[in-house]
Amino acid sequence: MPLLSNVPALRLTLAYALHDPSCLLPHATIPTLLSLPLPVGNALPAIDKSGRKPTVRALVLDKDNTLCPPETAKMHISYIQKLEKIRESPEFSHNPKSILIVSNTAGSTSSPAHEAEAKQLEAELGLPVLRQAPGRKKPLCGPDVLAYFKEHGVTDDPREIVFVGDRLATDVLVAREVGSWSIWCKDGWRNPEFPGRDFRGFFSKMENRFEWIMRSSLKKTAPLPKSYSLP
Repeated sequence: MPLLSNVPALRLTLAYALHDPSCLLPHATIPTLLSLPLPVGNALPAIDKSGRKPTVRALVLDKDNTLCPPETAKMHISYIQKLEKIRESPEFSHNPKSILIVSNTAGSTSSPAHEAEAKQLEAELGLPVLRQAPGRKKPLCGPDVLAYFKEHGVTDDPREIVFVGDRLATDVLVAREVGSWSIWCKDGWRNPEFPGRDFRGFFSKMENRFEWIMRSSLKKTAPLPKSYSLP
């Protein structure tokens, strides 16, 4: 979903960009979902001086330009196979509800098209798609995600949840808002057979530039989830 059509997201993003821009940086960066390390916790920063890695019990996956090309629900076989490996990982195999698709298209409104996309993904992947409450699209849907995982016995600790997606202003920011971890798919969705085709839009490319400036020029890093404090 274009950022300009999601006014609450735009306001929140601008507030962070002006007052605490490091919070828009992800805790880990990968090219695409196909590169997601398993176990996922090993890709995240240490949570104490001994180098201990976080415990991960739940995974939130974006759809558009992460699982599949933008504004479609068409899955490539390589991504389906990757999801199977993720599901079989000990971090997520303990509970069939431990992986949740959260999209600002599929399942995000009562429109027939968005509901059809959600049902298509659930049927094809066997993964649940969050039905977002009106007015609480990413990055404002964090409480609904936490409630989902708690209700299904996955976890009630936001520090055990990792959000994975292609957008700093939605996927990374919702993780920051709820006190969870974020992994950024920098290149978005790529077809392994035609990796040169770029599906990122204008705002995604601007976010890439912002991230490069923050890390390379200003030497900034993402803060730990706000529920953590280093000794």
